[in-house]
Amino acid sequence: MSYVNPPPPQPPGAPRRPSPTPAWGGFGPEEFELAPEDFGERDDYDETGWRPKFRSVMAAVLTRAGWLALAALLALGSAGIVAATDQPPGNGIRPELTYDADKALSARLDAAVRDLATLDDDVVTLGDQARVLLADLSEVNAVGLETAYGKGDRSVMEIQAGAAGLDTRLECGAWTSAREADLARTYDRTLIDRWRQVCVSLGSVSPLADDCSAMKNGAPVAMQVVDDINGHDSTAANALQLATQGRYPEALATLHNASVSLAGAQRIATSLATVADVSTLNEWLKRTADMDAALALLWQTMIDSNGRVTPQVTAALKGVTDAKALLPDNTGIVQIVLYELAGNLTSHGISIETAKGQLAAALAGLTGGSVLPQ
Repeated sequence: MSYVNPPPPQPPGAPRRPSPTPAWGGFGPEEFELAPEDFGERDDYDETGWRPKFRSVMAAVLTRAGWLALAALLALGSAGIVAATDQPPGNGIRPELTYDADKALSARLDAAVRDLATLDDDVVTLGDQARVLLADLSEVNAVGLETAYGKGDRSVMEIQAGAAGLDTRLECGAWTSAREADLARTYDRTLIDRWRQVCVSLGSVSPLADDCSAMKNGAPVAMQVVDDINGHDSTAANALQLATQGRYPEALATLHNASVSLAGAQRIATSLATVADVSTLNEWLKRTADMDAALALLWQTMIDSNGRVTPQVTAALKGVTDAKALLPDNTGIVQIVLYELAGNLTSHGISIETAKGQLAAALAGLTGGSVLPQ
C-alpha cells in the first residue's frame, strides 16, 4: 500500500507516535495501524519486491503439484478399472463379495472328504470282488462264487447308502447350466467346479447295483452251461462204453440223454448271443452235436447190418472220424468257454472302473490326493 504525503521517518529509538489518518481513510483503531517503516526501509517496500515474487513462485509450484496429484489419482483409478475389466469371463463376482458363502461351502466340502474317501474304498473293494468272481467262474469254483456273491451284495448296499447320504448333505440335485449360472452369483467358480465334480462322482455309482446284479445272475448261467457240458460229456462217455461192448441199442439211448444236456447248453448260448459274444461256445456245441449225430448214425448202421461191416458202416465210420477231428483233444475247451463267458460279464464291471476313476478324481480335487487321519 502507499500513503499520500507520508510523514518523515521516525528516528531510531524514538517513542512510537500515532499514525496520522491517511488521506484515503483508515481502517480500525489507530493503535493497529502500521507505518511503512515497520516493514523495513521504504525503498525496498514496493510491488516488485522479493515477497510478491516469492508468493507467485510458491503459488505456481503448489498449482503444478495439485495437477500432478490429480493426474496420479486418475491414473490409479484407470488402472483399477482396467484390472477389473481384464478378468477372464465366467470367473463370477468379486471374491470379497462371496467370501462368507465360499467359506460355508468349503466347510461342507471338507466335511464330505472322509465320507467320500470311504465310498472310494468301498468301490475299490467291489472291483476286487468282481475280479475274484470272474476268476472263480473261470475255474468252475462254485464255493468261491457263493462267497463272492455275498461280499458283493454287502459292498453294493454300503456304497448305495454312502452315496445317498452324501448326495443329500451336499444337495447335489441336477447340474444344469442354469443352476451353475445361479450359483455363480453366490460362490467362487473354483468351489462350484469342485462341488460339481463331487456330485458327478456320486452319480457314477448309480449303475453299480444293476451291473453287479447282472454279473451275479450271469455267473450261474455260465455255471449252468458248464454243468450241461460236463453232463453231456459224462453221459456220452458211458454211451461209448456200451457201444464198444456191442450194446448198440443201449448206447443209442444213453447218447440221446447226453444230447438232452447238450440241447440245454445250446438254449443258454442262443439266449446269451443276443447280448454277448458266445461264438466259441456256439461253435463247440455245433461240433459236439455233429459228433453225436455221427456216432448215432454209426451205431444204428451196425444195428441194421447185424454187426457186419458194410459200405454203409464204412461210410458212417468215416463220418465219425471226420467229426472227431474237429473236436479239441482235451477238456480245455471248458476253460475257454468259461473265459469267454467271464469276458462278457466283465462288461458289467466297466461301471465299477468308471466310478473308481471319478471318485478318485473328486477326492484328489478336494484333498490334493490324500486324506489326513482323524
